[in-house]
Amino acid sequence: MKAIILCAGQGTRLRPLTLNKPKPLLEIKGKTLLENAILHLRKCGIDEIIIVTGYKHHLFDLLEKKLNFKKVVFENYASTNSAASLKCVQKEITKGTFILNGDLFLTSTFQDSFETQIKWGASQFLAQKILHETPSWGYITDENCKLLDIDINATSGYGDGIAFFDNEQDLEVIKNSLNQCDDNEYWEACILKSMDKINFYVFDLDSLYTEIDSFEDALVSKLITPEEIAKQCADDNEATRLFSVTNINYKIKFLGEEKVIRIPRNNRDAVINTEQEQKITKLLGENITPQAEFYPSNIKLTTFLQVYKPLTREQLNLATLEKLISTIQTLHNFKHKNHPNFSKILLSNEIKTYESLAKIPLLSKQEHKIITQIAKEADLKESVLCHRDLQLPNILYNAQDSTIKLIDFEFAGFCTPIWEFGNLAGELELSKEQIKLILKLVSNLTYKEILQGKLLSSYVWALWSWYYDCIPLGREYLMRLHCTLEELQCVH
Repeated sequence: MKAIILCAGQGTRLRPLTLNKPKPLLEIKGKTLLENAILHLRKCGIDEIIIVTGYKHHLFDLLEKKLNFKKVVFENYASTNSAASLKCVQKEITKGTFILNGDLFLTSTFQDSFETQIKWGASQFLAQKILHETPSWGYITDENCKLLDIDINATSGYGDGIAFFDNEQDLEVIKNSLNQCDDNEYWEACILKSMDKINFYVFDLDSLYTEIDSFEDALVSKLITPEEIAKQCADDNEATRLFSVTNINYKIKFLGEEKVIRIPRNNRDAVINTEQEQKITKLLGENITPQAEFYPSNIKLTTFLQVYKPLTREQLNLATLEKLISTIQTLHNFKHKNHPNFSKILLSNEIKTYESLAKIPLLSKQEHKIITQIAKEADLKESVLCHRDLQLPNILYNAQDSTIKLIDFEFAGFCTPIWEFGNLAGELELSKEQIKLILKLVSNLTYKEILQGKLLSSYVWALWSWYYDCIPLGREYLMRLHCTLEELQCVH
């Protein structure tokens, strides 16, 4: 028996790691995906293993010597798909050949399945349950496991899998169908082209493998930690943890430059629109925020600014506050009326969203009525581009030249500046003297509106805290909310 493992692709959905190395060289539990697969295959008596490489193929050389497999280089990997990769080794497809992709993390159940589920003398797939909403190949079979049809847009059932061809007569048909495939097709298209000529069988298995198509797959399956992702993306396998609340951030050296890699926590998509964050970041110049690149699985790499540090309360004097307000006003110069392609953030809708996520009543009926009314009135005001999460760690200060940059625009969007200045006053615990400076620098803004923004942001962040199970933080926001509500009732 032999196995052909397809490892030629660029693995773009696993960037930025795959800018450094091919996807099959991702390490899970101390071994690369490729090494793990080969070890399981060898336990099943599969000694002859062919690896089809392409992208950064030289990085497979050490494993080739260590694991004694045959390495084949497919040079045209960048402009083709797996059908072309398999064509280049089709002579190796003989009776008793497994074909699998190089991004599979095989589990210990593979050997058990091999011993109990294989149908000798037949062409077959060892399929696995479809666990995600991304359309996959879903197999439709009869009661004898014979393949009847393939749903190419299946979101449930069993699909994909590992192929095993063990029928001599079938091989010529399969190879002919493979040669009819366009080079830009997946190799499995040859199965569709040959289903009417030969019998294929599908055996539904669970926990046979995990496909690592993205970092999200690996994180959800708990096969890898954020720290391990950061280290494997780094040039030197080193990562330093940085402070963050919503995400998990590390400083790494990437392609020779110091970067901050952001790795999202679970349930991030419920509250953050990464696509909008990316568009907003592109809208801004580097005078406001450091350069950033966005990758699949909501991973972001940001240039690490050595001379900039998170602003401290000790540094927040009136002169520094004036610099900060100037930076915020530069941001607010982006008016929604000039950028209508962006959606407005309506605070009344945002409150409803967070209430549905938190699933806990934090206010009395009267308090809720007051806050929702303030939100509706605020939504009628002009919308400008706001950072919306201006806490000290998101404000970078250069003590050498007193310049300021803002980072982490994941909550940013076009909304009323009342939120921005109210949230700023709350997060930075600004004194009345500091708030007076804001009112002096920002026209058409009142002390009452700052309190209203403080009230609204405190409520939303309290709900956010309950949703993410940060209850002590949520209680702090509730305390701020009630203090602000009392003060607001005294302001006319």
